[in-house]
Amino acid sequence: MIAPTATFNEHAFDPVLDCPNLCVLPLRFFDKYSDGNRLGEAPTLSMAITEALPSIAPKPAIFGARRMPEDGRSYDCYEIIFPGKEHRSTDGYDEWGVRRSVTFEDKLEIFDASKEFATAERLLRYRAQDLGEDDAALEVINDGVVRYLQAFDNLLLWDPKACGDIGANLDDLFQGRDWTRFLSPSELEVQEVTITNVEFLPYDDDLAIVRFDYANGSAVGREMTYIKRYGERPAVVRHGWSSLRSPIPAFAGRQLNQVYDALECAVNASRRRLTR
Repeated sequence: MIAPTATFNEHAFDPVLDCPNLCVLPLRFFDKYSDGNRLGEAPTLSMAITEALPSIAPKPAIFGARRMPEDGRSYDCYEIIFPGKEHRSTDGYDEWGVRRSVTFEDKLEIFDASKEFATAERLLRYRAQDLGEDDAALEVINDGVVRYLQAFDNLLLWDPKACGDIGANLDDLFQGRDWTRFLSPSELEVQEVTITNVEFLPYDDDLAIVRFDYANGSAVGREMTYIKRYGERPAVVRHGWSSLRSPIPAFAGRQLNQVYDALECAVNASRRRLTR
């Protein structure tokens, strides 16, 4: 369990609180056959994109967003188009004092994380169980392992209900074949994230903001996310529009639970303050 160091500064962002949805923009997205629009409204640009995704995805699909490859939009994905400079609001990062993740200059695509995981799992199952031991076959299997790990992490990043033991999953997919030739078990270990300087800031009647510093290996920065403040037990928002689920995230999908748990500890320690 990560033990966060909590500090409080409820008045640091008083100018922001007059307009909590600083980033308000029309968000256009399109693929080869269709397009659509959503109005994004959130404290930051990254949060506005994340909060729009659940309303775009048809059930039961889980949509995520990510950087678009240099050679263009991936197959079966939507491209995000930001409005021109004259129609943009602030991106909100400076006002809230947090990591500048997604910018208006980034090229992003929307993808179906659930579909990509199902495809990667199906392909790896076939490759791991049916291909031989020659060099070409082993290279194809290794490629399948890389794609599966990426799809697994993407699903955990964007689907709040996703879970699983990746080692046990690989045991099942390989059916007795040695998968450690392609991936060391040590590579499956989840790197610990350290959080400090946890601050709680008012936002609206139902939500508060928790802002914190983090160290994730050599990467350090400051992030924030929502807290549900109503009811007897305020809680960190973990569902699909949690702002830690970002197109350019500070944490991998497999790291999210430890970050949420650490923030939950800080919330529980400060519950009486949040419910006054």
